[in-house]
Amino acid sequence: MKKIFGYFRDFHKEYYHTKMYVFIALFIVTLITINYIFDIENSYIDRYYGKPIRILFYFCYHAQAYFGVLLIIYFFGKGKLLLSSEFWIKSILGFLILSVDRSVFPYIAEVLKNFVPSQIFRFCRELVYNVYGFITILGMLAIMKCMFDRRENFGIYGLRFRKVNYRIYFLMFLTVSPLVLIASFTPDFIDYYPTYKGTGGVHFANYYRFSEKISMFLYETVYLSSFLNTEVFFRGFLVIGLSRLLGKNVVLPMTAAYAVLHFGKPMGEAISSVFGGYILGIIALYSRNIWGGVFIHGGIAFLMEVLAFIRQ
Repeated sequence: MKKIFGYFRDFHKEYYHTKMYVFIALFIVTLITINYIFDIENSYIDRYYGKPIRILFYFCYHAQAYFGVLLIIYFFGKGKLLLSSEFWIKSILGFLILSVDRSVFPYIAEVLKNFVPSQIFRFCRELVYNVYGFITILGMLAIMKCMFDRRENFGIYGLRFRKVNYRIYFLMFLTVSPLVLIASFTPDFIDYYPTYKGTGGVHFANYYRFSEKISMFLYETVYLSSFLNTEVFFRGFLVIGLSRLLGKNVVLPMTAAYAVLHFGKPMGEAISSVFGGYILGIIALYSRNIWGGVFIHGGIAFLMEVLAFIRQ
């Protein structure tokens, strides 16, 4: 843990500015409050489910948070913020990739209908929902790496195994676990988790005549693998990939955009994502890999699933 504390000490040294942090905190609180009052994603964006304009909506949804924080840093940060043309191209393309990823699934589901029996379509759809990001996120970011960062020695935006201290991340996971346990007693948690419920796993098991435990194992494995794509975009691309252009300024804008990703989930999870995103962002910035985030993020998600199964 000493190394992690060193990361935080070095990050905040000559960077922390109380007024900047207060304004950013107020900005993120405002975003969260507005979303959970008006339920923007579920009540408005989802009205256009399966329509191309949804890409634009998701782009604006995340970009307002990301560039809004950058604007605050520009006015209240200690150092001068310089935004090059390369930054604008990379960041806009990055959020376009994220927006397409969040919008394209209805088209994939329509194609899937032609290949699987109706009895198991719902479960197969959920499996595909959790894996298509390996193409729309990981695949596209691999292309971005070749275009802009092929000389950088950080793999596909932090996907490298060198010098990864898993012991540190395991201790961090143990530290967070009690908070997850407390959250598991809230009504919102029980209403949302486990994500397995409603997938039609029992129909999938009956169709192929095996135990539903196999359906559970298959779904949970695929579900947890999806967090790799989340980490490679937010901690990998937005932090490691843009650090050469923004320096320490990469962490706070990413944190705001990451919070937006959780707006369809229980409010407590959206709020905790701000702190989690900030911590994992600093770790990714200094360690130059995302495996710590993958381990912690996936571990917490798995713990949520297990606790929800136990509660229900």
